[in-house]
Amino acid sequence: MVNSNFSDREFSQDAKRRKNFNLSRSKLPVIIIALFMLYISFSLGSRFDQLYGMQRNLDAMQTEIQDLHNKNAELYEQLERMQSNDYIEQVAREKLGLVKPGEARIVTIPADENELKD
Repeated sequence: MVNSNFSDREFSQDAKRRKNFNLSRSKLPVIIIALFMLYISFSLGSRFDQLYGMQRNLDAMQTEIQDLHNKNAELYEQLERMQSNDYIEQVAREKLGLVKPGEARIVTIPADENELKD
């Protein structure tokens, strides 16, 4: 019987401990809240990292678009210049050797080195 009293006493102490388990005093809610906050922090951190990467890509694309607009504007200016009468006349004179009616073309011939020595 001593044994049974001892086990009854252990049982009653166990029961008291269980009754004394107070959720508000327990560390379990604190641990759960801390884990939840940690999860939210990592989740938001990864989202902000993605957002930052997307912003960098957007900035790079906007820079590329601006560069392409500038190049396009330069090409339009070059096209307008090449379609002008002055440019066409310049190319005709310099590269094709053409002259206007009534003009004479003068061609310079380099002197021979032998003639210069005499």
